[in-house]
Amino acid sequence: MIKLLFLFVILYISFPVLNGLDYYTAGVFEIKQANGQLYSGSEIIKKNLDKYFVAAEVAEKNNVDIMVYAEEGLFSEIEANETWFIDYAENVPDPRREFANPCVQTDKFQNSPILRNLSCLAKAHNFYVVADLIDVKYCEVRFMCDKYNTDYCRTNPKDCPIDGKFNFNTLVVFNRQGLLVARYHKRHLFFEPGIDFPTDFNNVYFETEFGKFTVDICFDLLFSEVFVKGAESSDVTGLAFPTWWFDHTPFFYFATPYQQAWSMTNKVNLLAANVHNPRLGSLGSGIYSSIKGTLIYTHNPDGLSKLLISKVQNSAEYIPQDMPSFDSKFFYISDDDTVTELKGEEPRNFRSECGDNVLGNASKKITDYRCHQTEVQQYTFMKLVGIRGNINICSNGFCCSLNYTAESMDETFYFGVSGNPLNFYESILFGVQSCFLARCEPFNGKDCRNYILKSSTIFRSVEIQGTFDTKYIYPFAINSDVRLTDKDEWHFDSKSRLIYQNLRRKPLLFLCLYGRLYDKDQQLKSRLEQ
Repeated sequence: MIKLLFLFVILYISFPVLNGLDYYTAGVFEIKQANGQLYSGSEIIKKNLDKYFVAAEVAEKNNVDIMVYAEEGLFSEIEANETWFIDYAENVPDPRREFANPCVQTDKFQNSPILRNLSCLAKAHNFYVVADLIDVKYCEVRFMCDKYNTDYCRTNPKDCPIDGKFNFNTLVVFNRQGLLVARYHKRHLFFEPGIDFPTDFNNVYFETEFGKFTVDICFDLLFSEVFVKGAESSDVTGLAFPTWWFDHTPFFYFATPYQQAWSMTNKVNLLAANVHNPRLGSLGSGIYSSIKGTLIYTHNPDGLSKLLISKVQNSAEYIPQDMPSFDSKFFYISDDDTVTELKGEEPRNFRSECGDNVLGNASKKITDYRCHQTEVQQYTFMKLVGIRGNINICSNGFCCSLNYTAESMDETFYFGVSGNPLNFYESILFGVQSCFLARCEPFNGKDCRNYILKSSTIFRSVEIQGTFDTKYIYPFAINSDVRLTDKDEWHFDSKSRLIYQNLRRKPLLFLCLYGRLYDKDQQLKSRLEQ
């Protein structure tokens, strides 16, 4: 009875009324991790945690209510040992079954330094913390498993791992008092040796005084569960999204364009924090409104950690009248923990090309940015000719049209259409209907295989329209240097048509409608393999 009363008091304290405001302040931290080649595992984790706390201090000064950190943000890459961090896995409690406040229960969590630090981070700075670590669970052999232990319970001992342990890529959420309120095991793994698949595919939620959130980790966002069962729940207004995303061409698989498109299509505010390691193709974080699109984002291979802060409306359906502005802020955090606020637009350090198929492997320099390729052989391409045109292409019963006018056509642009599945690393067939306009060049005798990051072509207007068989259609509009096109310059009717009008004479890079037929997805292999 005393324990239940204590839990009630904690939960009551964690839900203060924010002066009746219809918005909250969110922060996302894109971390440049400590150099994994220079330190031991425990030193790497400590140095990255120190960076978390520096970002938290800035966030608290700016009244942040919820802070999102990147997937595996604590675990820097060590090329000679890609699974080193499994040795630092911790037993993460299930908040559905037990009270867990590692910052307060120091004896119980004396062997869980990551959980203790994350809990104390939330408690010390009075905001919700969403972060990622590895959860280790010993295999339980039972006659019957239940909904609480299904991820690591087996009825046959032969089904247990050889060492008797499961390791899960795990998202945790702590409230303002440091209480663990959510735990989520990543469902779809992306080249993650040593990490296990969960068997429980139920969505995870957590309640705050500013709305109900669901959670997801990186590659999971490309699949249907979070949409059908999670984001489409009528009372969910936000998705907290730690990720270690790697940019892939075409540009609908670049981090920030995909984040914005997901938020707007699924009508859920999105808080996305990525790892900053451009040589691996990893960068791009942001805070997105389901209504206005991008509130603040970063996508630049400059080798710096960034903290992004913005007000976000509570509702996923309307902007409250008492919300004066979204009041976004952008901070750089250098290797020596110096904090500098950026005023104005983020610079860009991209070269014109990024594909590892064109440039080869990156050097050891972190800013030597590379993007990766997804197979586009299923697309039918047509090169744009002249300053105006009308193109119609059909593919596997899916048809799409392009109408455009431009001031010039001195650069190479293609229009591509596909109604065929997209083969992702020979492991998954994604059900896709898509059409896009892209700045790209032929490579190795094939159309549109070298995607260019810079453009000088001014399109005056563009219209793309397709005959989609799905309601899950993601719109993309990107300017030169991978800058998200201002939302007042394009409109998607949520059904079939994207209209672009150039109001500021900025060069266009990419326009796309990307439809997902989730029921057509097909798993070719049990896991992605290198």
